[in-house]
Amino acid sequence: MTDYYTSAVKLRYLAALRREFSIPDDVDFVVTGPNDLPSRPPSGYIALSAEYFGAGLRLPFHPFLRRVLTSLNISPAQLNANAYSILVGCYVLWAAKFSETLPLFAFQNLYRMKTAPSSKGFYYFQGFKGTFITGCPDSDKQFKHLWFYAGGRWLHGHLSYFELPPSERVPVAFRRGYVWTRAPHAPA
Repeated sequence: MTDYYTSAVKLRYLAALRREFSIPDDVDFVVTGPNDLPSRPPSGYIALSAEYFGAGLRLPFHPFLRRVLTSLNISPAQLNANAYSILVGCYVLWAAKFSETLPLFAFQNLYRMKTAPSSKGFYYFQGFKGTFITGCPDSDKQFKHLWFYAGGRWLHGHLSYFELPPSERVPVAFRRGYVWTRAPHAPA
């Protein structure tokens, strides 16, 4: 179950994370307490894992990541760390090859989202035909114990979560994700 994971993150760890990954000061970090839940962050905040940053996540969120999370209807904390390596890797490779932003339908043709069998509420990506992005760890379960809350301008550089149109707001509470079907071709 999603809320049975206690966090080992301390304030000093978050300060080091901010320095290492150049996270702006207008992104607030909050160490969680014993009654806090990753699935239900306080208003204006989101649960994140420190492991995501080593996998390529940056704050504020990249528009591509916002589109993926919004289309999947899941909170960022519901993906494992390897999922961020896959998302960022696909985005970077596509941009290098085609000099444009990775379309969502193209990512849908490479990967499907699956429920983590031993962790209800968490998801990962599996390739339709093998693994396109390689080098991810076999297991990255530590991400569940390195969570904290982020607030302020974590989602969009110059707008807060509530200033964005509802269609661009990434879910913050845990939800049941949408199953992606493979996109047969580019949308018209």
